[in-house]
Order: sequence, then structure tokens, then C-alpha cells
Amino acid sequence: MERLPTKSALRSRNIMVLSNLCVHCGNFVETCEHIFVTCQFAQVIWQNIADWCRIPPIIAFDVKDLLDLHGGASNGRKKKKALHAVVLVTFWSLWKMRNETVFRQASPCTTKILDEIKALAYLWVKNRSKMAELTWEKWCRFEIIG
Repeated sequence: MERLPTKSALRSRNIMVLSNLCVHCGNFVETCEHIFVTCQFAQVIWQNIADWCRIPPIIAFDVKDLLDLHGGASNGRKKKKALHAVVLVTFWSLWKMRNETVFRQASPCTTKILDEIKALAYLWVKNRSKMAELTWEKWCRFEIIG
């Protein structure tokens, strides 16, 4: 709904922005859909998430497709909940990386963001769900049963 302060949303609110192009790819207007779905940087992240979570390649046309991703997962309720947590953490991490690039001139790094997603999602799932027995080793292999 373009409520996040992307460059495109800021311009539509008459806020001066030097360039409305994506800070990661520099080729397209920075919108929510672009940052989280269509940007090449985001697509690399989502493909790595799919490989790690042992799900088919992620084909998304909008943010809603990604939010509904866990609904199509098989292998039980716990895996669906864990996958949903991973998706939410991925959104957060992509936004955070975007802000670091804009405000601190950091270079976007897929390895860094993937490590952050795994660690943050592990802490979230382990401490906010009924998966207290989940170990880091199992999480890194995304071995979630039930």
C-alpha cells in the first residue's frame, strides 16, 4: 500500500528526493514491490531462502505472494510457522539493508543479510514458539518436524 517511506512514496508526498531509483540496483523506481519482490538483490535473497528452507523456487509477483508463501508449504504446521517467520524476518532484513545503504552508504551484501535472517529468525522461532528443542544445527539445515 506504499505506506513505507520508499523514495517513490516520499515523492508522492511532495518530499524532495534526489533520485527515486533503487539503491541496490539503480535501474528501477524504488517502491515497496521493487524493494521486496522485483529487485535483483531481493530475488537473490529469496532464492537463497528457498534453497535453505527446501522449498521450490519462489516466484512472486507482489508482497502478498510472499506473505502467503507458507500456506503452500508441506511437511506440517511447525514448518509452515517457521517459514512464515523467515519471510517476515526477510522483509525486515531487506528494509534494514536498504536503510543502511541509503543512510550509511553500506554496500548491500547477500551473505551478510542471509546470515542475519537465519540468526534472527532462529531466535524468534525458538523463543516465541513451542519449538524450544530446536537447535542451531537443525535450524541451519531447516530440519523442522511437525
